[in-house]
Amino acid sequence: MKKFLFILALTLFNLSLLAQPKSLKNFDELMTALNSGEQVRVIIHYGKCTLISDNEVEDKSPDAIGGMTIDTYEYFAPKAVRGNENAFVVFSENKLIMNPKGKGFVYNYGKFRIESTGKVKVTVMYIDPNTQEELMSENFFTTFGDPKTEQAIFFYKQ
Repeated sequence: MKKFLFILALTLFNLSLLAQPKSLKNFDELMTALNSGEQVRVIIHYGKCTLISDNEVEDKSPDAIGGMTIDTYEYFAPKAVRGNENAFVVFSENKLIMNPKGKGFVYNYGKFRIESTGKVKVTVMYIDPNTQEELMSENFFTTFGDPKTEQAIFFYKQ
């Protein structure tokens, strides 16, 4: 019985190690995980990004963190569409949330574009669910996979 419990405990310990998310370090690892069907999550620290709002670089980005599971994505090889010299992947999500800037609800739309060079652009919009009016639009810029810079975006596969 003791041997059985020891083997069971060892097995459960090993399974818990397998369930830990693995950090993806660069664009190639991200694309390998996505293209092999693995579940990938993205976490963004907006406060560590450069914020451009109303075509002006802001002094400070909001101290906020967001995350989502990448469900649907599209990959574009270099020169697959006009104007893109580098490969990139895009994905987005739209959720109805309580409006953190006012009353009622808004659609919170987030779009990510990750280039093979490591350049990242995240567009965040609040859209009125009744009128479809754009209430806010902000663009956040950072890099992914550059060990020389403080990371603001992280990808994990499960």
